[in-house]
Amino acid sequence: MLNPSFSGWVKVGMAVDAEDRIKQFQTGSPHRDYNLIKYYTVSDRRKAEKKAHDTLTIEGRERKGEWFYMEPASTVKELNNLFGEGAQLELF
Repeated sequence: MLNPSFSGWVKVGMAVDAEDRIKQFQTGSPHRDYNLIKYYTVSDRRKAEKKAHDTLTIEGRERKGEWFYMEPASTVKELNNLFGEGAQLELF
């Protein structure tokens, strides 16, 4: 998930329903400017989220909770490598 107010930051987390989760975030934004860039579906959301966070947490990359300072395209590429391009895990 992206928000132009947090330029350079990408949120990677889990949800039962990614579209519903982004709607929840929109209520906290007066501009309704959160964007879902990719989601994956897996059998165990918690394990997949941990795996994603571990993969994206590298030396020199800034991280604040579920927010990672990185390019969205790089995020998708790394997660596609991890989960497969056609896999679905609801990341936001």
